Amino acid sequence: MAEITSKQNRVKSSQIFGDYLIMMLALCFVAVAFNSARSLAVIAVSVAAAVVTDIVISALAGKKFKLKDPCSIFTGAAIAFMMPAGIAFYIPAVASAFAVAVVKVPFGGGLKAPFVPAAAGFAFASVCFKEQVFDYSVYAEGKAFGASSIGAMLRGGNSVYISFANVFDVIGGNVAGPMGTGCAVLMVACCAYLFVKRRSALLATLGFVAACAVYAAVFPRANAGILTNILLELTSGSLLFGAVFLVTDYATLPKSSVSKLIYGIICGLFCMAMRSVGSYEETVCFAVLMANGIRPVFDSALNGVRQKTPSAEKKGGGR
Repeated sequence: MAEITSKQNRVKSSQIFGDYLIMMLALCFVAVAFNSARSLAVIAVSVAAAVVTDIVISALAGKKFKLKDPCSIFTGAAIAFMMPAGIAFYIPAVASAFAVAVVKVPFGGGLKAPFVPAAAGFAFASVCFKEQVFDYSVYAEGKAFGASSIGAMLRGGNSVYISFANVFDVIGGNVAGPMGTGCAVLMVACCAYLFVKRRSALLATLGFVAACAVYAAVFPRANAGILTNILLELTSGSLLFGAVFLVTDYATLPKSSVSKLIYGIICGLFCMAMRSVGSYEETVCFAVLMANGIRPVFDSALNGVRQKTPSAEKKGGGR
C-alpha cells in the first residue's frame, strides 16, 4: 500500500510541476527577448543549485532523491524568473539551495511542504541581497521608463502617464523588472492553460488579482487615474507571476472552492498592504508565505460545511 501511495504522489508531482514547467517555457522566450541570452544562464544556475541541493540533502537525511519529481526544477526556475537578468549567479543559486534545503526536503517534498519553496527562497534572497535583487539597471536600454521599474515608481508615488504607445510595453513586459514575470499577456495565456488543467486552483488566482485591483483603486500609490493605478500594480514586479505559479501551489492551497477564493483574497490584501507600507519593492512572496501560515484555518473553518454538502465538494475538483 505504501508503494502504491508513493507512486501516486510521484505521478501527481510530475503532472502538477510538469504543467508549470510547460508554461515556463514561454517565459524563457520573453526573458531572452527583453533582456539577453544571459537569462537562460541565470535559470540554468538556479535550477542546477536546486537539484544538486535536493540530491545532497536527501542523501544526508537518508531519503531517496526522486528523479521523477520536478519540484526542484520548478523551484529553481521560478526563483530565477523573479530576479533581474543581470544578477550575480550566486544569488539565485543560494536562494534555490535555501528553498530546497529548508522548505522542500525536510517536509517530504513539494506536495507536502506547508510553505511554497520558491516563495521562501526568493524572500530569503530579498532579505539578504536586497539591493541586487531589485536592481534592474542592466539591460534597461530601450525599455519603457528606462531603468526605473514600475514597482520603484509606485513606491515613490511618482506621476505615471500611460499612453497608447507605452501601454503595450507595460502589458507586454518591455519594462525594467524581473526577467520573466512582466508579460501580462503571457500570464493570461498561462491562466487559460491552467484553466484546462486545474481550473479550481484559479479561484485563488481570481481572488488574489481581484483583491489587488480593488486595493489599488481604493489606495492608489501613483499620481494617476484609478485604471492606471490598477494596471500599474497588476503589471509591476512578480504579482501576476505569483498569482499563477505561487498562489496556486498544490500543497498549500485550501481544499474547498470557497476557501480557495478567500485564501486568494487574503493573500492579495497581504501583498498590497506590504507594498504600501513595507520597505521592499516586491512583496508577493512574503504575502504567499503569510497566507501559507494561516491556510489551515480556511479548511478547518469550513469543515462542517463540507461535511454537510459532500456533493458540492466533488464538483469542486482537485487542488
